[in-house]
Amino acid sequence: MRLNLILFGILIIFSLTLVNSEHQYRNNYSQLDQENKKTFELRDEQTKLQIEESEKSSNDRIKEIATKKLGMFEPKKSSIRVIK
Repeated sequence: MRLNLILFGILIIFSLTLVNSEHQYRNNYSQLDQENKKTFELRDEQTKLQIEESEKSSNDRIKEIATKKLGMFEPKKSSIRVIK
């Protein structure tokens, strides 16, 4: 009788340990899934920012800003002097 109670107590302890480890596993898996989603979102944002950067640093845009906002212009061939 006493042996049965001891074995039953050990069974309860192992059962609770198993339930606790399953709970921790599910929590960790949920956190991993959330972090993976954040990783994908950040990669998408990085791609969008890289595209935006390439658009803003294109030669045509720089030339447009230089001529319209800064009043720059390409020199005429007659005004170019080569110094040796």
